[in-house]
Amino acid sequence: MKNQILKCNIENFESMRESLSLQAAIKEANRCLLCSDAPCTQACPAGTDPGKFIRQIKFLNFKGAARTVRNNNILGSVCAFVCPVEKLCEEKCSALALEDPINIGGLQRFAAEYGQQNGVEKFTPSDKTKAKVAIIGAGPAGMSCAAELAKLDYNVTIFEKNAVAGGMPHLTIPEFRLPQNALQYDIQNLLDLGVHIQYNSPIERETQIKKLKEDGFNAIFMSTGLTEAFELPIFKECKNAVSYIEFLSRAKADKKAFNLVDTTVAVIGGGSVGVDSANTAKALSAKKVYLISLEGLSELPADDEEIRLAQLMNIVFKTSSQIVDVEQDNNKITILKGLEIEWKELGNFNPANALTIANTEFKIPIDFVVTAIGTAAGSEIPGLNPNLKIKGKNTIQANDEFCTSVEGVFAGGDVVNGGSTVVKAVGDGKKAAQSIDVYLSK
Repeated sequence: MKNQILKCNIENFESMRESLSLQAAIKEANRCLLCSDAPCTQACPAGTDPGKFIRQIKFLNFKGAARTVRNNNILGSVCAFVCPVEKLCEEKCSALALEDPINIGGLQRFAAEYGQQNGVEKFTPSDKTKAKVAIIGAGPAGMSCAAELAKLDYNVTIFEKNAVAGGMPHLTIPEFRLPQNALQYDIQNLLDLGVHIQYNSPIERETQIKKLKEDGFNAIFMSTGLTEAFELPIFKECKNAVSYIEFLSRAKADKKAFNLVDTTVAVIGGGSVGVDSANTAKALSAKKVYLISLEGLSELPADDEEIRLAQLMNIVFKTSSQIVDVEQDNNKITILKGLEIEWKELGNFNPANALTIANTEFKIPIDFVVTAIGTAAGSEIPGLNPNLKIKGKNTIQANDEFCTSVEGVFAGGDVVNGGSTVVKAVGDGKKAAQSIDVYLSK
């Protein structure tokens, strides 16, 4: 069973659930049926092997469980908090046929925190006897790829444009969903492997890619993620409208960056980042927060737990709705005007498929607006190499081995798939490392 979500923790930007106690972890692990085929393990995109670490907890080998999580997934601590287990490992849990699934996320968190608190030995640094590999972007895919290559004794350097590692999870996931110490633990494990991270080092020009090759890097892995939020033209130049990236990153760095006390806030978008924005606004003492989405309540792309969290925080869901106009005063939005919608083609959630319904007009007085309607890869991506094939949203075209159209250049994570989960990016990074190893071994 999962510990209860604590609303007071959310309001204080602390982990929304307490960790499982030692006794609770043992009790939960003892519910495991010890399946020989471990369907939970097969369902993990990152290969964290929950079947193994649950067995280890069941038989009181707590340090062994901590090693399993850390060794299989360099972001094992992060994934324990943000992985959508209800759609992955827990959905495949055999215990589900009898009762609730095993609390795999909670047990993974227990194992990771046990290792952190009880001194699991550090990783052995890479000997760096093999080729040099450059990784562009220290997000989940980049960190995962770097860790696997370091274990194979490659000399790995990550070039990160920000002053910190972690990518979007670090910048935008609120602390009540992802405590800072969980990410820092995973970053330290990466550094212990001997991976070098060069901060404040954006790679944005073709000449920089050429320079990497001149500096002896034999392969390059692109893992820059999605970094540029889409905008709604009707909000252009409005002083009180920001993207979710700006809102979440600034609020995470400084809780006083936005004064939302007793205000009414509207978040446009029903995905995970939209729900995170709405919950963050409420935690920052907004009086009322609307989550306005084209999707209906049962169609929201956010995970079930995120939606339950929003309901706990009394977020007002304005679903199957579209904002079509605004009223302004001195370039500040004062009223949002919208219409209800229906889908011309069921199951197609593209905004172009939305059909407004006559005589369903509504107005919402508003103080602040956050847009969370999608993200694209950096606009610099197409200019990095004239032969680099690009797909929609500036994402990179890569094959199943993560090879791009440029010799020696690989890509994975959100910059290829257009946006997915942290655990999927970790899995991409691990698989890309295998492909890079095969390439360089030749």
